[in-house]
Amino acid sequence: MFPRTRIFIALVSVTVFALAGAALATAPTGFTTNVLARGTTADLRARHDGIRLSSHHGAPADVAVATVTIDPGGSSGWHHHPGIVVVVVRAGTVTFYDKNCHGEVHQTGEAFIEASDSPGLAKNTGADTAIVEATFIVPASTPPAPPTPLRIDDPQPTRCNLT
Repeated sequence: MFPRTRIFIALVSVTVFALAGAALATAPTGFTTNVLARGTTADLRARHDGIRLSSHHGAPADVAVATVTIDPGGSSGWHHHPGIVVVVVRAGTVTFYDKNCHGEVHQTGEAFIEASDSPGLAKNTGADTAIVEATFIVPASTPPAPPTPLRIDDPQPTRCNLT
């Protein structure tokens, strides 16, 4: 086999694999995200009143704030985040499921953290619309690269049949 043929086959294989992975992602339903603001910190290091926040060696980070609305029965689809997300439930009830289908219920006024490369799914398990305020802290990208995404879609875990 000619070297060019092997390279072409390898490129086609990688493309097919990437497209198949994207096709397996689960889409959000009844889930709307409105990014209110996003900015980049030059040096993410802070300590005050027993709370510490820092990135590795003070590297820059993007901070974004968003309002997320989830209709009754709606879901985020399976996903994870490239950094840390602090979520506050402003109204309603949200159940957050991990890849093993273990769910934690969060009511109005409660907060939770999403910080894992494993897939998770947020679902409105209540009768009313759920509203959450999310603060994303993600690695900053270096221009001209596009901004770091706030979420990465994942396929549905084999151990959990939720959507």
